[in-house]
Amino acid sequence: MSRSFALPSTRTVINLALGGFAGLGFWELFAAVPTAWFAEYPLEPPELVKSLFAHQLGLDISTPVAKLLHYLTGFLFYPLGYYGLTRWVKSFGMPADGWIWGVITYFIALGFFAPLAGQYFLLNDVPRLSFMSLVGHAIYGYLAAYVFELLEARAA
Repeated sequence: MSRSFALPSTRTVINLALGGFAGLGFWELFAAVPTAWFAEYPLEPPELVKSLFAHQLGLDISTPVAKLLHYLTGFLFYPLGYYGLTRWVKSFGMPADGWIWGVITYFIALGFFAPLAGQYFLLNDVPRLSFMSLVGHAIYGYLAAYVFELLEARAA
């Protein structure tokens, strides 16, 4: 695979978003049901977004706005990050690229944003919730990358 710093085409962005929707759909179900069973709490990314805005900017954003920001991140911004990582930096190939990107998204969310939102680094005060977040992000990354790469291969 040749490295090019060209921006993704419209078709590629659409394929990235479709992959992101696939991963995000899984994430939402995983965060609410098996996570709540295993960790005794669901994962609630919009609450993290609200806390981040409150702690860093003193803004009280609504739950619908926080959900919108989380969804945009899941179906567009994280997939664009995957594209940048695998097309501009380094690619190990699938499925490794998807798993790696999923773990990176976990560290972005809980290693970077959670402390900025006043939470513990990687939510280490609730280890089962942190573990489920890691698993959910890893599977999210794999599914988003798998669907994207499948669509890209079909279009080629």
